[in-house]
Amino acid sequence: MAKKYTPDAGCFNAANKASGERLTKDEINDAFQRVADYRDRLRAEGNTDGMADKLRSFAEREAERTRVAAAMQRRHTALNIIVRDKLEESIDNLMAQGLSPRQALLSVLEGTQAGVEGGRVSVAALNQAYEARYLGAMFAELQANKPELIHMLSDPRFDADIMREMSEIKQNGKPGITGNKDAQYAAKVFASYAEMARTDLNKLGASIGKLEGWAGAQTHDDVKMIAAGKDAWVASVRGKLDLDRTFPDAASEIEVIDALGDIYDTIITGFSNKTTAAEKGQRVNPANLAKSLGKSRVLHFRDADAALAYRDEFGMGNTVSGMFAHLRSAARTAANMDALGPNPEVMFASLVDGMKRKIKDDPKISDADKVKQINSLNAEAGPLRQAIEISTGFASRPANVTAAKISADIRAALSMAKLGGATISSLSDLPVSAVSSLFRGSGFWQGLFRQVDGILKGRPKGEQAEISYLLGEGFDGMIGHIVSPAAANDSPVGKLSALQEKYFRWNGLSWWTDVNRATAGRVIAAEMGMRAKSAFADLPDRYRHVLGLHGIDQAKWDAIRQANFRESNGSVYVTPDRIRLLDDAVIEPLAADRIEAARLATKLDEAKSDSTRQKRQAEFDARRADIISDARRDLELSVLRFVADETSYSVVEVDPRTRRTMTQGYRPGTFGGEAMRFIGQFKGFPVSFTQRIIGRALYGQRKDASFLEKGAHIGSLLAGMTVAGYMIIAMKDAARGYWPPRDPFDYKTILAALAQGGAAGLYGDFLFAQKNRFGGGVLESIAGPTIGEAAQLTENLLSLRDAAAGKLTGNEAKAPWAQIFSQAVNNTPMANLFYVRPALDYLFLNSIRESLSPGYLKRQTKRRMEDYGQQRIFPDQAFGR
Repeated sequence: MAKKYTPDAGCFNAANKASGERLTKDEINDAFQRVADYRDRLRAEGNTDGMADKLRSFAEREAERTRVAAAMQRRHTALNIIVRDKLEESIDNLMAQGLSPRQALLSVLEGTQAGVEGGRVSVAALNQAYEARYLGAMFAELQANKPELIHMLSDPRFDADIMREMSEIKQNGKPGITGNKDAQYAAKVFASYAEMARTDLNKLGASIGKLEGWAGAQTHDDVKMIAAGKDAWVASVRGKLDLDRTFPDAASEIEVIDALGDIYDTIITGFSNKTTAAEKGQRVNPANLAKSLGKSRVLHFRDADAALAYRDEFGMGNTVSGMFAHLRSAARTAANMDALGPNPEVMFASLVDGMKRKIKDDPKISDADKVKQINSLNAEAGPLRQAIEISTGFASRPANVTAAKISADIRAALSMAKLGGATISSLSDLPVSAVSSLFRGSGFWQGLFRQVDGILKGRPKGEQAEISYLLGEGFDGMIGHIVSPAAANDSPVGKLSALQEKYFRWNGLSWWTDVNRATAGRVIAAEMGMRAKSAFADLPDRYRHVLGLHGIDQAKWDAIRQANFRESNGSVYVTPDRIRLLDDAVIEPLAADRIEAARLATKLDEAKSDSTRQKRQAEFDARRADIISDARRDLELSVLRFVADETSYSVVEVDPRTRRTMTQGYRPGTFGGEAMRFIGQFKGFPVSFTQRIIGRALYGQRKDASFLEKGAHIGSLLAGMTVAGYMIIAMKDAARGYWPPRDPFDYKTILAALAQGGAAGLYGDFLFAQKNRFGGGVLESIAGPTIGEAAQLTENLLSLRDAAAGKLTGNEAKAPWAQIFSQAVNNTPMANLFYVRPALDYLFLNSIRESLSPGYLKRQTKRRMEDYGQQRIFPDQAFGR
């Protein structure tokens, strides 16, 4: 235990005066205590040469940290004021257009389907924009300069060379140390986008120092760490670290060990990294910083080989997967800080409290309505709390890692057993893209033909690929392919993850999703390029309405129009790289009010002497340059946000709004969280489709839209999805060997097509069909495949019990061997791939079914003919009659 140090009155008074009397007595004493602890550490290590200079240097660092913390607090206060003003203006605008207070607050995080100006400006859309800015631009740069490297990123040797090269990007480093020019180039690109993310976060209120020789984010396998135990992990990692860089402020060896123990606990439990005292705006001083050692600590290894050794022993993934995860995490953090300020949760809670006060003080609202509205605004529980925790990512952190992984593995296995024909089912994406095009004013058929044309051309190449990546689309499947080999370690979880990635490549879903989203993104960017010829007032009403939903007003549109657009394959594309090249004169009108405020703040026009004017002019010029840089980034993000969000209307995916509905904010690894995830399995598309596509069709139209315009949109959606559903049914029947297609005028076929295509939304699976789009029954549609299969297994086992008991009592019952066999086949991963299952049926599965239940095939053939008028195209079995 360290000896308590108490400064004398003279030292105390000097420190108090130096701090501007802003620190408490305890804080000053704690600062002196840390210097004394550092002195004792030096003595214990025998490192006493130049003791006075070392103590002076340490004390200066402590003072600098205190000064930086105070400056950061002032900066956070200023940023919060700016962000608060923008948020209140946005919320007031949304409420003025008809949203309730709770709807307006949720819209800030998730967006709304209501057709109101700024309704799609949200943290969720901004997160997608930042991902495109980092990951998309990084892929685009590789594609433009060295496209062959994208396919090399999954190679373990190449990955290790990238890490070694990244560790040499520092002062007095040795770039090219591996002799691998490609790895050196990739390392430079990775480091540049990590630096972009760091710079963005610092502008938004963070204080992240430049990490020279940073070789990528650390990855940790908690299964390996738990197996080793905390003490073994701490001992092993301590020997691999550069302790001076990792713990420059640690005053003793005990603090280093304690900090490493805290890091271990944080990794294993998934906690904390929620809002800390510092983030809440409480005073940050040396003592508080000491207590938080390790909670957001970067582990600096001695060199790349030490980092690789740690990854082999306690990590997972590779350098490339770590970089992808780092940039995605940075994008989420940047989106939340950009929209909600340096302390997102605190800001959101204060907005909720402020809204309650407004309602309470509003004489126009009746007492009964006041109670109702105030009760709906709870930042500590319910939808608002769920939404902010999903936005910040806290709701995705497992509360119990083991339980979460086991549950995820069960769902993964079921996915690989049930989704063999998912790509065929995804044909319904085509009419969705066409209807989205219609909503933007480009027409149903034009949107459909462009989408089909892009899919037929396959994965984009050359400049088309570069454009797709710049827009943040078309590379998710490639990322999965790149990182999955690194996940295939000796743990079952890693192997299953790699197998699932392969499965979705084998069934074509990864290819389909990447190509579909890449095409949709290019179509939307080309639409913007085509429309850019027109002034804002001359734009079609529908397109101007969509721009307004995304917060792109006339001033932003005028700036976008002046970019030097890309031209490729006869189309003109608006891309973010060209927005970055806009002249300052184009951007300045977007920030005129902020520039004028900066001029007034610097008192430039009040300068009396030339020297004072020069000094203030230099200060103003620096502020003006920063403001224009921020405005340029905001414009770039507006374009990216527009493309990303509209692409998700063309190719539906689960978004934060859907995730809140499906999980109710419960974290993975909790009973409620896993129950909701089991129930919600395979419901991502119907829930997203219901709230996003049907929601926009019903509520998203512009206010002055005619009845004919609204009806055309809804009618096109229903008709297109129903036709797509019929095509899917016909293709699945043909894959199973049945022909001709079902009668399209039979009401049963129409209802099945409604459910299969998605036009019936969430409810179609169990209102209109005996089986859902994945082949399960009504119970599976409601309760999820795991519960449905468990119920079916229970029923089969009970029937088997009855059959066994019947033999003993003489009341013979038939054993359900055929049903048991069918359930086993239907839940075998890989067996249901749409091109594998027909072959298996023909080769031996049908023969086994026939032996278990004589006459099975004849009964099935008769039933298909009676129900659908279909016959088998091929023989039903290779061996047998």
